[in-house]
Amino acid sequence: MQKINESTLYRKGLRKKIIDAAMMLFKEKGIKAVKMDDIASHLSISKRTLYEIFDNKEDLLLEGVKANMEKQHQDMERFRAEHDDVLQIILFFYRMKLIEIGSVHAAFFLDMKKYKKVTDYFNSQKMEQKNSALAFFARGVEEGYFLPQLNYDIVTRLGEAAMDYVMSAKMYEEFALKDIFRNFVSVLLRGYCTEKGQAVLNAELWNEAK
Repeated sequence: MQKINESTLYRKGLRKKIIDAAMMLFKEKGIKAVKMDDIASHLSISKRTLYEIFDNKEDLLLEGVKANMEKQHQDMERFRAEHDDVLQIILFFYRMKLIEIGSVHAAFFLDMKKYKKVTDYFNSQKMEQKNSALAFFARGVEEGYFLPQLNYDIVTRLGEAAMDYVMSAKMYEEFALKDIFRNFVSVLLRGYCTEKGQAVLNAELWNEAK
């Protein structure tokens, strides 16, 4: 029994190491540029051992994407546990996404669209993410941060489009992330805000400029 448990723990540990190493290489070089041989070599394991854990690169990528999204979810939950202010939570989310975009090779995002299992997974998550975002904006309206007369379905799509443009235009290669963030918030998010919301943004953007 002990040997079985040790084998299971080893396999779980190796699985995590493979996912972590693969995602690091994918984000650094792009998915297409990284072969399964590269991942095995990076970990000093045989290709056979790698294929015993993952049948192919797409399955490995999918597990890596799921792990990445789970980490982001946990980071958000930890922040929410320490901050009750909904506008602070929304600002944290946008900071987190900009940091992710700025630290990953653009080819990673472009290559990911070629893997059906991964795109299907993202599509399956979209409704839940959209409902969560709308709930935050509704709460912001109740707390007096956001204007009640706006359509926040449109608002969330504008935010997504802005983030997509930052990535597709590779703006992070030309401008500092903190400058992208300040300008994004000043132009887009500020337009949703009441005077109370704008007062919070002014304080936050001043802190970002330090």
